[in-house]
Amino acid sequence: MEANSHPSAYDRDATRSLGLLDLPHETLTMITELLSRHDKAKLASTNNAMNSFLEPQLWRKIKTCIGTPKDTAGLVNLLTARPDIIPLIKVIVLDEYHPCHTRRLLSIEMPEMWGILIQHEGRPVEQVGEREKRSLNRSMLKQPKLSDFVFWIEFQDHTRTPYCLTKEDSALFRQPNVTRFRLSYIDFSSFRIIDKTFLTHGSLEKFFVEESNYTVEAFECFLSPSKNLMDLNITQHTGGLPFIPTYYLPTITSYAATLRVLQLKSSKQLDWRSSPGFSGLDLTAFSALRLLRIHPSLLLGPGAEDAQSYTAGTSLNITDLIRSRFPSGLRMLLLESLTTHSFLKYLQVEIYPQDEEFIRCLIEQRQSLAPRLKFINLYYLEDMVEPTELYDLAIKHSIEISAWYAKESIDPDFKILDADTFVARNGEVRSW
Repeated sequence: MEANSHPSAYDRDATRSLGLLDLPHETLTMITELLSRHDKAKLASTNNAMNSFLEPQLWRKIKTCIGTPKDTAGLVNLLTARPDIIPLIKVIVLDEYHPCHTRRLLSIEMPEMWGILIQHEGRPVEQVGEREKRSLNRSMLKQPKLSDFVFWIEFQDHTRTPYCLTKEDSALFRQPNVTRFRLSYIDFSSFRIIDKTFLTHGSLEKFFVEESNYTVEAFECFLSPSKNLMDLNITQHTGGLPFIPTYYLPTITSYAATLRVLQLKSSKQLDWRSSPGFSGLDLTAFSALRLLRIHPSLLLGPGAEDAQSYTAGTSLNITDLIRSRFPSGLRMLLLESLTTHSFLKYLQVEIYPQDEEFIRCLIEQRQSLAPRLKFINLYYLEDMVEPTELYDLAIKHSIEISAWYAKESIDPDFKILDADTFVARNGEVRSW
């Protein structure tokens, strides 16, 4: 019987050249993730199958472009015209803050969006009255998965005056599932007059506020909804903290059992001697605190003017003073602004005597003062003569001490800070 001369379906499939869509899904994803958004869009236009595959990548993260048809207003128009892409959105990055169009955007329910970043450089282009804001606020929706909210407005002028929010702007932050807020270069003092039950972010874990103005009441209003605050980061390099540090305590003490990280970063220390009631922050109740970044004077008090010790003018010795302020469970200590900043390049100065005494005592008395303390980092290395004697002392007492530059920072990992062991710089696994 004569064999069939026609190729079988199996033969035809075996001889066909493979295309991108024949690759395993995971492999194709790894390849396309390396492409720019423009290249992804071009590839998606080749056929329907590739378009279906790439659309989730194309719309997962959306960035606007101010002054173009792709600004915030353009994004609102796009989502109105193409509601099919709304479920694909995970993150939105707005390079402008437009009071009206931002509210219009938040009036669209985006069921999968978990992050929004509003980052505006320069002054917002449009000012809107309270009545119009109030009207637009009524249409804004609570985004079901929004957990990360960044609001950043940085003026490009020498004054660096924070952008003033009004009472009606508080509605922008009324998102119940947010776990992290970052507020930068704004003045939210007006939030002091809103009802304390208005903001609803009960799951808030991380609160970062940078170069901003606010009152004690506004600060409390933003934090009070949280039931489990774990990370508080206050950065104020240009003008010092907005009020006496003691005023923070009534609010943050509510989280003494949950707060893992506290950072009070201020390179411009205010003259606490003008506030007689300030004698340092008592953090002994903060049993969960694992990482602290602070200037020693905020912790121990200002001490006497030109004194060589924080105990000058008191009846306490340095060990007892530290014990009356220091959280005993601390594992990492980052000390802020230990020298005066020099405007002359390469001119470095030694750390202040009272700060050296504090660090030396903490190292030598670690077992009684802070038995789990393993890391001490000193800021800022560019202005500092490295304290080599302290380095040698730290080695003897099993503490790792180093000096960091201003741009160096740490992103705390709660799992590591709460673990029973950690990995030292030499690779050894050690117990906290």
